[in-house]
Amino acid sequence: MKSRKHPRLGLCAAAVLLFGPSTLLAQLSDLPIKAGLWETHVSVNHGPPVASQSCFSAGTTLSGYLTATNKGAPGTQCSVTNKVQTAHGIAFDNACTGQSMSSKGRIDFKLPDAEHFSGTSHTTVTGTVRGTPVNMAIDKTFTAKFLSSDCGSVKPVVVPSSPAK
Repeated sequence: MKSRKHPRLGLCAAAVLLFGPSTLLAQLSDLPIKAGLWETHVSVNHGPPVASQSCFSAGTTLSGYLTATNKGAPGTQCSVTNKVQTAHGIAFDNACTGQSMSSKGRIDFKLPDAEHFSGTSHTTVTGTVRGTPVNMAIDKTFTAKFLSSDCGSVKPVVVPSSPAK
């Protein structure tokens, strides 16, 4: 498995859609993520899992992490429907529309205890990129486990204190 210290797929970012703007994230309640070093494994479209590590500082939440790791496309609008949230997870449908791309997906995120989480997502993306039509499905599965309260050389994920205006 390939290991990266600054994953592009990201921990929970792998569960969220292609765009991930803060308008979507504001609609999700915060689930706390234990501070420290986490190891994640993300598989896209049934490919081999990609291993990575992330460091979370105290007070990091699901929506804060997603905001920090997903830079939304300007002008993209998203909505959340069919949301079911418990103390140990959240599942929801989402739809985003931008200038040339749109996506629809279902995300299921489980946090059974303070030291593990997992989930799946299925997203369809349609539109155009530089004049080329895009029509694809993205299926992701992910798991994560807490490793240590000491992140060592892995830098903390920077989580904004409030959304940019």
